[in-house]
Amino acid sequence: MTENLSEKIFKPQYDYPETSSLIKRIDSSNGSSTSPFDGEIDSKWYRIINPILWYWRGLPKLEIEAVLSQIAISTKRHTDDKWLDTVIGYQPGNWIYEFLNQAAKWQAKIDAVDQTNLSEEAKNNLHQDYLIASEYASIASYPHFKNDELALYAQTCAYQAYMKALEYSPYTTKQIEFKVENRSIKTILHLPQNCDGVCPVVLVCNALGNLQIDYYRYFSEYLAPQGFAMLTVDLPTVGFSRNFVLTQNSSQIHQAIIEQLATVPWIDSNRVIVAGFRFGSHIATRLAYLMPNKIKGLFNFTPFVHQIFVDKTLQQNLPNCYKDMLACRLGLTSVSNQQLAAELNYFSLKNQGLLTRSCPVPIMNIIFEDDKLSNLTEAKLIQSSKQSKIVTIAKTPLQKSLQNALTQSVKWMESIL
Repeated sequence: MTENLSEKIFKPQYDYPETSSLIKRIDSSNGSSTSPFDGEIDSKWYRIINPILWYWRGLPKLEIEAVLSQIAISTKRHTDDKWLDTVIGYQPGNWIYEFLNQAAKWQAKIDAVDQTNLSEEAKNNLHQDYLIASEYASIASYPHFKNDELALYAQTCAYQAYMKALEYSPYTTKQIEFKVENRSIKTILHLPQNCDGVCPVVLVCNALGNLQIDYYRYFSEYLAPQGFAMLTVDLPTVGFSRNFVLTQNSSQIHQAIIEQLATVPWIDSNRVIVAGFRFGSHIATRLAYLMPNKIKGLFNFTPFVHQIFVDKTLQQNLPNCYKDMLACRLGLTSVSNQQLAAELNYFSLKNQGLLTRSCPVPIMNIIFEDDKLSNLTEAKLIQSSKQSKIVTIAKTPLQKSLQNALTQSVKWMESIL
């Protein structure tokens, strides 16, 4: 990462299309239909700004504010003057440039360390610094469009830093490739201490705007201390899954992985829990209904299974960036409200017929107050014949609520195994 990042970061280039221009929007939106968990909806930004979640993932608050300020004050030419984060070209003021620049600063800090005969404290510091560099590069790539060349470069930097962070982690990790339709998918298996092939595993199904490397804190602070392994995989069109397109059969990749888990010697493939975060709950819920003999439990963090896929008003009021993300994951280069509604209708798990019967595995759904995309009605659609648990989390203070929700999720997982 060092050479590439250092060489490229300080060489402005102007021939790259700017992220917000990559999906042609036939209908524009000033919508705010999201939740506190998705971030702050501000008409001055194309992207959905989510500093609270970024702080939670370990990034320094003042640094985040400084990077956003650098973007906001830029007087360079923008794709759209109403959005601060649309500076054209790889140069100061451009979103990807500024966040990669911050990643490069952390990389430079790491490079200054003499890495011979490191103490445990020094190893831990390197681990944390690499994680921070990785997160900055991940945010640089957001919203992770497949045809965004600069974002793909940022993703590469993010993964390289993450893999270096894992070298200094107190936990063992394995990169595992699974076959999906004669193609290989790279995943990362995170193992708790003293696992010895008998620990249960949580298969994480990502939110729409995340890379698989964004869940390390969930593993290190919540899953690992209770003896759970974590297996991460990217959504279609993103990261290591970029050669797949998202379809109504959203769980295709994850199903293939679960079928092959028995070949992984480090975990107990008979104790698998699927965890869906936001849009990832669509994948996780499908898995629980379609593969109940291979799954012990379903945990959904603010589930998306029906409403967002059928409610046209809700869809129209999504922020532009969110609609563009959906279009990109679906393999569309342009998007209208009408086209999006037609495509998403097929994703409703109620329309697919899955939610018309009880699921034979225990289910826990966590919802947030005032979440326009995932509410109590949505959670109640997912019923278990064994145990259905719904927990509502207060929207403020968000950091504490998030911690509370994730703590409860692991306690529930322990209770069902």
